[in-house]
Amino acid sequence: MFALLGDIQFELITYFDGMEVNRGTKYARHEVMDDKPVLQRVGEELDELTIELAFHDYYCEPEKELKRLEGARMAGKALPLVWGNGVLAGQYVLEKIRITQQSATQLGQVTALSASISLLEYVERQPLAAAARAKKRTAAGRKKGKKKPGAKVVRAGTTTFKNKDGVSFTKITRN
Repeated sequence: MFALLGDIQFELITYFDGMEVNRGTKYARHEVMDDKPVLQRVGEELDELTIELAFHDYYCEPEKELKRLEGARMAGKALPLVWGNGVLAGQYVLEKIRITQQSATQLGQVTALSASISLLEYVERQPLAAAARAKKRTAAGRKKGKKKPGAKVVRAGTTTFKNKDGVSFTKITRN
């Protein structure tokens, strides 16, 4: 395995055809009267990765693999990029897919194609808060609903009764 983007696995022998990484720094340009502008470092740019992939019907189903990539792009979610040695490169979104069809059968079934995918680094400003939100969304929730008037609410050592007007009466009980 060369890399894993979410659940999409890129194989070094079968798919990988090349990679390009772009890293940069942002600079603000301050104009100065009758002189050259002054540069001020503002911060880092997001990393951009371009991975060249090759699909051939000899080792995969090119159209099926392309649909998986397209699904990841359309979902618009940040996916973890993990290299084959287990190192997490970070979170990336699949920004662009450029496809070149190389060969097809007489009936139009694609037999070979190459794809170039552009990944853009995704930086979460509050990773703990994002993890808590994600956990909350996937957690099995309790049934929510209004309690009917007159229903009993039982707590240790007490019993609370509610009448139809919503007035609560608590009765202390002994165990």
